[in-house]
Amino acid sequence: MAKALISKADLERIALQDIRSFPGSEHVVSVEVEYEAHQPQGINWQLCVIANDGGDLDRIQYAAKVTSDRLKRRYDLRLAF
Repeated sequence: MAKALISKADLERIALQDIRSFPGSEHVVSVEVEYEAHQPQGINWQLCVIANDGGDLDRIQYAAKVTSDRLKRRYDLRLAF
């Protein structure tokens, strides 16, 4: 199955919704996508998660990893130059 191209803003929005749906990850306030130019297409980005105090860091880290893996199988980042 071909991956869909997605903008950075849309990817961040989807990732935030997905991560916050995990129990213990309700304190996540934002997700940023960092582009890594030196990586091959398809794995050239990573998620950076920002959470308020009181969040379960282990659960948030797990949610971010699962979400990142799932989204990397589905989407390629569309870059705007």
